Amino acid sequence: MALLIFGDSVRNADMYYLTRLLAPDPFTYIRGDDGSELLIISQMEVERARQEAKVKNVRASSEFGKKAEDVIAAALKELGVRGVEVPKYFPLWLAEELRQRGFAVTPKFDHVEAREVKSRREISLIRQAQRACEAAMQRVLSEIENARVRNGVLVSGRRTLTSERLRTLVAHTLLDNGCFAHDIIISCGKDSANPHFAGAGALKADEPIVLDFAPQLLKERYFSDMTRTVVKVEGGVPLKVKEMFEAVLEAQRGALERIRAGVPCKEVHDAVCDFFEELGYGTLRKNAKTGFIHSTGHGVGIALHEPPTLGDNEYVLKKGNVVTVEPGLYEPEVGGVRLEDVVVVRQDGCENLTKFEKRLEL
Repeated sequence: MALLIFGDSVRNADMYYLTRLLAPDPFTYIRGDDGSELLIISQMEVERARQEAKVKNVRASSEFGKKAEDVIAAALKELGVRGVEVPKYFPLWLAEELRQRGFAVTPKFDHVEAREVKSRREISLIRQAQRACEAAMQRVLSEIENARVRNGVLVSGRRTLTSERLRTLVAHTLLDNGCFAHDIIISCGKDSANPHFAGAGALKADEPIVLDFAPQLLKERYFSDMTRTVVKVEGGVPLKVKEMFEAVLEAQRGALERIRAGVPCKEVHDAVCDFFEELGYGTLRKNAKTGFIHSTGHGVGIALHEPPTLGDNEYVLKKGNVVTVEPGLYEPEVGGVRLEDVVVVRQDGCENLTKFEKRLEL
């Protein structure tokens, strides 16, 4: 059955993956049973698409009609296609329009499965994004380390060092290194016990600061993702924070040792849960609301979160998967600790693309 995808390629990772054309307005991709490909786009984009897209057969939508449903129906009819497979996120209205015209439309997949295994070039691009991430992390840690402490609050120059101020610094650094700044988390103290809280206000000494950056290459669109947890020391690192950091670091080491082609994601995740539970922490597996309350990791590529997920599922890791490994512990009265690296699954282990140090005390 033919494959049909409709959407823009800025937000639709499948569309960009299949066409390698970056376009902000919706267009159409059709792949026939014989593997032939057709890209249908507005007249103003045709020449650019012919130069930039990896699909060779590019035609203007005006050749087929004005409305999207008319364009696609006419193209399918010309190709002799009566039924198509579409992703589960395919627009409902468009599916109904095509069905009314006599086409079979079958929602078949969540994403293009080929995206799960990265090529050498894709891994190189993720590595490039990771180097940008590390440049931003180094700049932020230098600001924190060089900050003065005044009444328990970090001060840089004459200004209080805040989450917002450092997020701006991260955004500028990533842009200087060819990346968008997505999902910049800089959360301090008890706020860091909420894993995806971006952070707000003044940073404080002797409290955990979770730094989680997810840059995306401006041109090639690939992501990376890294998290570090630090404490700017004045009086000392709280014992509980130190214990949490050491536990997370050891849990991550254990997960990294287990990752290789042929290992189920569940096995890696369960090993992390087992380790934390032995130390007395709650886990999501036990429906706990504190402790380790998320999966061990997720796939990274032209989407920040994509399969496979290092969690409670039976997916068997394949050579070329790229995943994060990010165990964390979260205690509302203390804060959070998370460490995150990005690795490539290899036949006999994994290659860690993250080269940045893991140091708690600054």
